Amino acid sequence: MSNSIRFPYGITMEVSGQIAIFPAARVVLHTAQKEELPVMMLIDSGATISALPKNIAPLLGIDLTKGKLLRIFGIDGKSIRAWRHEIPVKMGSYAFRLPVAFLNSENAPRVLGREGIFDTHTVIFEEAMRQSALLGSNTPHARDVQKTIFTVSSDE
Repeated sequence: MSNSIRFPYGITMEVSGQIAIFPAARVVLHTAQKEELPVMMLIDSGATISALPKNIAPLLGIDLTKGKLLRIFGIDGKSIRAWRHEIPVKMGSYAFRLPVAFLNSENAPRVLGREGIFDTHTVIFEEAMRQSALLGSNTPHARDVQKTIFTVSSDE
């Protein structure tokens, strides 16, 4: 089973009417009733941990207060309370446990952060093609990317 996955970018319409295109991943969560709940999550290289709004936790059978209490800071410098949990997820055919901060907000964005993803995968953003990919760290494609990065950085 390969743990390499390719995702097309997500598309949303802003309040202003402009269309926003962003790197996103389809992540399957598992509800308390053992049903699959697919969600689109923004792939965010600036986010330390993945984040979900608090209203998703009850659907997954999670008691927020049993998680580790965190303070999450956004790019605006403001903090929000969150609770850290590890949840089972599936991306493509790859199933694993993902560290997630459930943010104390009903409207928080669904964000796929670095922990549990970037440390186990080579992550590629191909803006021109509007595609992103998570390559298993020991796959031939990941090794090719690593060689390319090494070659580019060695030329300077």
